[in-house]
Amino acid sequence: MKKTTKSIILGLTAFSSIALSGCTVSQKEDFVIDYTYTTPSGQEVTTEISAQDILDRYLTNDASTATSAYYDAIYEVALREVFTNGRFKDQYATVTSEVNITINQEKSKADNAGTSWEDYLINTLNIVGDNLSVEEREHIYYLQQEVVEMKEIVSDEFYLTFSEWNPEEDTASQDEVNEFNMVYGENGYINTKLPYHVRDILIQVDAAANNYSTGEISSDDATQIYNLLRSLVRTNDTTYTYGDVARQLSDDTTSAEGLGEHLMDLDTSFINEFKLGIYTYESLYKYNETNNTDTQSKIEKFLMPQNVQTNLEDIGITYIPYEAGVKLYEYRNTEKYRDPVTGNELTVNEGNAAYYPRNIYFNKYFNSHNISFIVNRKVDSSDPTNSYTFTDSGATVMSDLNESGNYGMSSEVYFQEGTSEANHFKDVGLKDDNGNPIEVLCDEKGNPIIVSRSETSNAGIHFVVIEKSPLEDQETAEVKLNEYYAPISPITQNGQDSSGNRYTNPDFPTDENGNQLQTYVNGSLTMDVNGYNTRAQTLRSSYESYTGDQKDFQLFQWVTEGNFKASSQTVQEKVDQYIESQMLTVESSADQTLIDSWNSYNEDLLAQEQNRLVGLIPETCAVHFGESEYYGVGGLCYYTTSLNPGSSNGNN
Repeated sequence: MKKTTKSIILGLTAFSSIALSGCTVSQKEDFVIDYTYTTPSGQEVTTEISAQDILDRYLTNDASTATSAYYDAIYEVALREVFTNGRFKDQYATVTSEVNITINQEKSKADNAGTSWEDYLINTLNIVGDNLSVEEREHIYYLQQEVVEMKEIVSDEFYLTFSEWNPEEDTASQDEVNEFNMVYGENGYINTKLPYHVRDILIQVDAAANNYSTGEISSDDATQIYNLLRSLVRTNDTTYTYGDVARQLSDDTTSAEGLGEHLMDLDTSFINEFKLGIYTYESLYKYNETNNTDTQSKIEKFLMPQNVQTNLEDIGITYIPYEAGVKLYEYRNTEKYRDPVTGNELTVNEGNAAYYPRNIYFNKYFNSHNISFIVNRKVDSSDPTNSYTFTDSGATVMSDLNESGNYGMSSEVYFQEGTSEANHFKDVGLKDDNGNPIEVLCDEKGNPIIVSRSETSNAGIHFVVIEKSPLEDQETAEVKLNEYYAPISPITQNGQDSSGNRYTNPDFPTDENGNQLQTYVNGSLTMDVNGYNTRAQTLRSSYESYTGDQKDFQLFQWVTEGNFKASSQTVQEKVDQYIESQMLTVESSADQTLIDSWNSYNEDLLAQEQNRLVGLIPETCAVHFGESEYYGVGGLCYYTTSLNPGSSNGNN
């Protein structure tokens, strides 16, 4: 691992208050930098630039931009100091070279466009101002490009300095580490964006996403769901893992190649049922009673509105008996009723597909957008005893759901205790509607499988497991988050030393016995060094880019280190307020996006609950499909569009 000096500010302490207040400061007191400007033609010109000169280039007559001008000027003064007298003195020649290349490229563009260099500077590069010579305009552009190149070098150095994962090997001051480390610092990726390492299996279905009670799936859809459930109860931790099932059966072909893997954080644009479903499970069920203040502070970053939380708690969890998947498959092709007397096949309810048994089972058990879990139970397909009366018409419908939106399950298990299939169902702290512990289907590692119906155009059912949660207690975690997301490869030199033996990276996180830990980089697939490096680079890119619009302000705070200020306290206060307001603007925009997602998710669930209460066809209609007792005129499952319903018994 590259070790770098952890403080960029080596020569700045003498400049604790750089004057940028304009005419109130004499030229003698102003900060002046001498530097050599090499023109594109190779001529060296030694000149000096003052803080006031810099400020004049940023400051306009627009009062609204005055504060940002001071901010930009302070930033440039600090950059120029560290590139002339400080940490980056040796890299100033690189800046000069890159800027000259840029200017020559722009001159070529002007020539190719048939435009004079002066007109190109004014109209294309926007170097405006009265009574300026072409040389002066070029020099202003040169100064602008210097800042661009300086910021790029500083950004690269910032990453190399503060992306190291191991605090014991970090030579920065503890204050710098806490504030700036990109992995685990106070403003680092883990604490700020709460990354989740998850796996997902998507089963796409034909049913419309916004049809909560009478969606229609195909026979193939029913088969897919059953095959997935059957596979999930057969996984093991060696030859047939959850990831193997994802690669084999997931309809998300992109993630399937990576064993269903995703890296998800607060800014990831995943569907609500997927992302917010995970947040719901983690905050309201798994860690709802934790006394860990760090976990609680992270849960608060989910920004779940109180009214949404209340509704989600009221809706609760939907439990899917394993046998429902079996029934789905058993009735996958049943679309007509065979008369036991005549042997003839008859359409049922005028061929209304909502009454196909597979659709009845799908809608009752799998068409739920709140979080669900598979349980080792049989279905309860007895006739419904719950009823709902419409207030406007007084009509009454029978429903499997009670007023809370829950349905009954048989207390009888589907897989007998002691079987390998039954061992996949574990107690993870969840409880049934009566408050009793209930075991749910887990992957081979014991991670519960969260099930949710997608509200998107490629509608389907997601089966999700959480490989690593940012909410877990770091004091007791087997692998700490900064270790788990360490952006380095476990092997180097193509995995071999000079003798051909396996070469392990000594900087990779290990346990107390020196054995390499299972992390995001090496915990998924057996790879060569290139594969590991690719995964490490994924993390590096996330760390380097996660701050987005905040990154410039973070670099500003690092470079200036509080040493560069406007001499006017009033101006400095405005600059500080400007930085804070800009940071808050970025944060509030991301926060509002998340809050909007919660509200949208909540609206969908409210619509779902009302629709399911009155619209779900009772399961007994699947069990007794086409039987006259249920489907005859006036029967529980009878349906017709005929103007004279008495003329038909429901079968034709």
